Amino acid sequence: MAQNKLFTWYGNEDRPGIAGMKADTTVDVVDSYAAESPIMPGDAVLRGTEEGTVKSVTAATDGPEVIGIALHKHYDPEIGCYPAGTAVDVMTSGDVYVTAGGDVQPGDKADIAIDDGTVAFTKSGGTNTLPGITFLNSGAKGDVVRIRIRL
Repeated sequence: MAQNKLFTWYGNEDRPGIAGMKADTTVDVVDSYAAESPIMPGDAVLRGTEEGTVKSVTAATDGPEVIGIALHKHYDPEIGCYPAGTAVDVMTSGDVYVTAGGDVQPGDKADIAIDDGTVAFTKSGGTNTLPGITFLNSGAKGDVVRIRIRL
């Protein structure tokens, strides 16, 4: 008897995740903001200078101010990001993929690292810990890994 392929569980035979992509279908919270400056999917964001705006983290010391992660959505590939003034969806609670900035393990608290102007998520070293954000799986620098946000 042939197997019924009409229904499969989310996650079964999925393609690998990309930074900013929702990691699963668990309950999450996604808020919409206007981008104050260009924002890439998977970027950690903090509140902008104007009400209702967000901007990407630019310094490791921004870690404690992070409110969420910019989610992936289809955008103009020639631009390469969400330009200033456009809508950006920010996951403030839930599971999302990000790029690891070093070796991480499940349960590690997340931190921000800046390397050649690129923001990456690392194992917490203490002062710049992202509040309520932990890694769900292991990875090395440059790997796409899952984090859980519980702010």
